Formats: sequence, structure tokens, C-alpha cells
Amino acid sequence: MCSFDRHRKRRVIYNDDADQQYVGYEGYDYRISDEQSFIAARTTPTFDSHVDTYVWCVGNGSDPPWGGRQTLRPCLRSHAHATDLIVEACHSHGLEVWGSLRINDIHDSFMADSLERSNDPLKAEHPEYLLAPESSRHLPAPLAERYLWTAFNLARAEVRLYRLSFIEQNASAHDFDGYELDFTRFVWNFPLGQERAHAHEMTDLVRQARSRLNAIGQRRGRPYTFAVHVVDSPELSLELGLDVVAWLKEGLVDVLVVGMGYLPYALRLEEWLALGKQYRVAVYPSMNTNTYITWYKEKLRRLSAWHEAIRASSAYFWQEGADGLYIFNLFCQEDKNVGPMPRQMVYAPLREIGEPAALVGRDKLYSIQPASESGFCHHGSAATPLPVPLDRFERKLPLKVGPDPDQPDARFRLSLWTAGSTEQGRLWVRLNHTLLPQPARQGDWYHLDLPSGILRKGSNELSVWSDADLAASRTPVVLHQVFLSARYGERKGGEP
Repeated sequence: MCSFDRHRKRRVIYNDDADQQYVGYEGYDYRISDEQSFIAARTTPTFDSHVDTYVWCVGNGSDPPWGGRQTLRPCLRSHAHATDLIVEACHSHGLEVWGSLRINDIHDSFMADSLERSNDPLKAEHPEYLLAPESSRHLPAPLAERYLWTAFNLARAEVRLYRLSFIEQNASAHDFDGYELDFTRFVWNFPLGQERAHAHEMTDLVRQARSRLNAIGQRRGRPYTFAVHVVDSPELSLELGLDVVAWLKEGLVDVLVVGMGYLPYALRLEEWLALGKQYRVAVYPSMNTNTYITWYKEKLRRLSAWHEAIRASSAYFWQEGADGLYIFNLFCQEDKNVGPMPRQMVYAPLREIGEPAALVGRDKLYSIQPASESGFCHHGSAATPLPVPLDRFERKLPLKVGPDPDQPDARFRLSLWTAGSTEQGRLWVRLNHTLLPQPARQGDWYHLDLPSGILRKGSNELSVWSDADLAASRTPVVLHQVFLSARYGERKGGEP
């Protein structure tokens, strides 16, 4: 039996969505035929890395997970056995393991065509437990309301009891060291517009979950670590019915995992860190590595950008005082339909990002991101300043970086991705009140090598504007995204 201090230092917390236990999806090509190859698929690569905590998704609260819609691999015998295999393997290598419950997963809202084919039989049995009628699935795709027909309404006591019963049963059945409630997969738990009014009911659910985990801990002779994964800011959390401050005041939470993971530089990390310090709770910003897929596949068109982006976000989080990092969807790049990336490259970040010193002198890629990267649940993501049309007035943008400017051999290239105008208009750039040379245009891109001594670690103010009169222009230049590439030593062939 392993024993881990609830307040231990964790460098990297690694989230595994557990879908490798199922057959029928060939994207990963894992070739799992026995228990050992199952463990080797995703878990073994985290051994002897900076991963200190392994998070195993226990599903959506249905037993079996996902309403039994997925076919378990025969060699695993049962979902419970698969879970125990992961726990035992991690414990044998000194890793702490948490179970993670998705409080209100609604993947079935865009995968199923009826409640009978949803991921939880209770939805068809009690449609009155849901946030919207089944007919809402015919609403236009851009509306959040279109996806609520499979979302449970946690304002109902029956639904909250259903969740609590699963937590108690699942936590009792396995030798987890901690338990996480994931409020980011997905973010809608109450009727839209009424979330604040129901926040006290979610607080009671968290309170009851903590009480039940404490009772299990007492019976087994060691406590459960209790973690919650919440959205990008305390205010956004409250707007969605998650009164995290109340949870902290009551001492209900041991670990805060913060952020949807899509917009690392818009995350209100300073607010979360202040709360963590006030209530002596560790704060781990979440990074969804799928954010960087379009960066390397479509925008920059170079594979190394994915790894550089992970390094940059990690360096920035450490720079700002995070207690550690939470990594989500890292394994997705091994999917031939998403990456594909060599296995060695997929897991290489786990041997770098957990130690700030290991990131020094390594190439990085920072960004000011557009709203389009906020993910499906944009209600949980913080606001972003892009895209923005450019005219003769300076648009001030927050450019956030790690400790890279302190490195004497660091060189930086600013790349602006634009669209809209076909005219050869001029763009102007100012960094921290210093006017820079005009960037060179290459199609939709503008590139500029930064003079030394202007960029500083942490927050920078980047201003961008053009010669255009926005009111008179029929095709204004629209700035969609900014990239900042950090290189060490000799520059590599003009890569952005």
C-alpha cells in the first residue's frame, strides 16, 4: 500500500482519458492484446519522467462508463480490473493515482441521435433530469443550447444524489490516492442564466463528496486527496455555478486544477495563485496540448512547434509561480488521425517540463491566441483580445512569456498572422513603448526579429496598428494571432 501526502509537491499531473481500454477505435494503433500491453499503451511512458501524479478518468458517472456504449478489450475482463491494473502499475513506480470523474460529460450531445443512444441510460429513463429537451439537438451548431439535451441538471437533488452515489461506490472500489471532480468536461450544470442562483447546491455537492471521501479514508487508514478541476478564473467559475471561494473557505479542497487548458496565456492564473496562497491550497494550471495542433499542422507547418509550445506554456506557468503543471490530451498526438507523431516525441515533454531548469536554453513558442482557440466550452474560457481589425490606432495586446529574455543567447522572432486586406499596407509594431522596425510581409504573415533588451519576462505590452482608415476600408487587415518564437544560439533558417 502506497501513502502520499495530500500536500506533497507535484511537478506534473498527467491526465489519461482511459479510452485505450476500449476496442473499435483504430486511431492509436496500440495493439493491446494483454494486460502488459494495455499498461504500456499510455502509462509506461510516464514512468521515470517528471510525472508525479497519474489521473485516470473513471468516466461520466454511469456504471459501466459511457452507458456501456464502448466495448471493453477482452483481455481486461472488466472496467474495475482495468482501473486496478493502472493503479498497481503506477504505485509500483512510485506514482500517485487519482480517479477523475467528469461531472457532466456531454460528448453524446454531438455523437448520439437520441436519448436512448446517449452515454447514460438514466437520461432516457428520466428526460426531466436534463437541461434541455431532446428537440434542442436540432438547433444551430453555434448555440450552446444545442448541446444541453444530454446535460444533467444538477439543480435537481436526484441528479446530485446520483453523482454522489457513484463517487462513493467508485472511490471505495479502488486504491486511488486522490479523487478529482472535473468541472471542465463539460461546463454546463444548471439552466443557462441561473447558474449563480444554484451555486450553493454545487457547494453542497462538493461538501458531500468531501465528506464521503473522508469516511472512506478513515475506513482504509489513509485519507483521500480531494482535487477539483475548474475553469479559467474565479469569476467565470462563479458565473457557471462553481463558488470555488466558498469551497476554499470551508477547507473542502486539497488541490486546485485551474483552466480549460485551451488558452494558457489568458488564464487568470494570478487570481488563482492568490487564492491558493490565501487558503494554502496548491494550484496547478491545466494545459490541453490539443490547442497546439493547428499551430504545427496549419499555421506554422512544422512539427517542432508543438513541443516548443508546450515548453513555452510550462516555462510561463513556472515563471508565474504555479505549484506544478497539469497535462491534458498529450497522448492524442499519437493518434494517426490527429498527429501523427512518433511515440518518442509525444512523451518527450514529460521529461522536461516538470523542472524549470530543464527548460532553460530550449526553443519555445509563445502566442497571443484568438477566440477560436477557446474550445467547445467557450463559456469556461477567459476572454482573448484577438482577432481584431487594424487601423491607425494602436491596439494594445498582452504578450506573456517565461524567463527567456534573461538568457544572453536568446533570440526572438515576432510573427503576426493576418487576413483580410490584399493591399500592401504598412503595419507598425511597438513593444513595451519602443517603436520597432517595420515587419516584413510574406503573404498573410508579417515577421520581425526583435532587438535585444526590449522584451522582458512575464507581461509585455505589444501594440500593433496599420495605415488604414477602418471606417473607410472595405477590406481591413484583421490580426488573428501572434507568435513569439524563442531560439537559442544560431537562428534556424528564418522559421517563424
